[in-house]
Amino acid sequence: MPCVIDLSAGPNATKYPVSYLAAEPKGGWTDEYKTKKLVLRRIEPGKLMMGGEHEVTLTKPFYIGVFEVTQKQYEQVTGSNPSQFKGDMRPVERVSWNAIRGNSSTYNWPSSVNVDSLTFIGKIQARTGLNFDLPTEAQWEYACRAGTTSKFNNGGDSETDLKKLGRFILNQKQRVNSEADEPFAKHEPDGKGGCLEGHTVVGSYRPNAWGLYDMHGNVWEWCLDWNPNGKFTVDVTDPKGSSSGSNRALRGGAWTHRALSCTSSYRIGKDPSDEKINGGIGFRLARTLSN
Repeated sequence: MPCVIDLSAGPNATKYPVSYLAAEPKGGWTDEYKTKKLVLRRIEPGKLMMGGEHEVTLTKPFYIGVFEVTQKQYEQVTGSNPSQFKGDMRPVERVSWNAIRGNSSTYNWPSSVNVDSLTFIGKIQARTGLNFDLPTEAQWEYACRAGTTSKFNNGGDSETDLKKLGRFILNQKQRVNSEADEPFAKHEPDGKGGCLEGHTVVGSYRPNAWGLYDMHGNVWEWCLDWNPNGKFTVDVTDPKGSSSGSNRALRGGAWTHRALSCTSSYRIGKDPSDEKINGGIGFRLARTLSN
């Protein structure tokens, strides 16, 4: 059952209506759901081998974005677009963890669930009355895998498999190995609704079995958790991650990276104030439900 947030009233709105669909529209997710509406898919609880290391159980259903938050969606909520490589339906990037939900020293997940009212998530929460936030790492990986145990969520382990699922260094016109510059991210159409270079329009590749797009590649995605020394959480039930750290976790890889960095289990950490990384930092929205 998809959840839809109507952002069409724009950044000065006092309320964003939330509705629920029985199923994905017959014509698929049109451009409207990548610009003035934001759609999330309900994910039922279950188990996964997190990072391929140990079993984790999620006991609560949750919603997670069908797409990475786009530049137009971010602008509809905040009135601004910080992205370097512009395009309404391309993922928003150059957004820090702090900018999305609040300065980490004050709004310090997991010791506090509070968010800054002036941030993207703060405004979404206030205007919907619902507890939208970033996903935890466990939620992100569980949603990405969609029941698979392979490197990529179509059941494959090769670069050929990844080429079907997301934008990475080997499936674009330009191949870059250093910090992205303007010549490598032009909005030159690929004839399929996306871009030939740089990150591309969300939903340009195949979804996973649960209908989620771009979980591999395009831009890095923030998660709630701290990323202490690159180690996975040892919690086994509804993990919230470490209680402290210096870096927040990023998942999914990006358009400047090779396949190894775009797998279901790969992770890195960045200071929550950082907004720039090779390939760009973005995010997708989530919402945890009670049983």
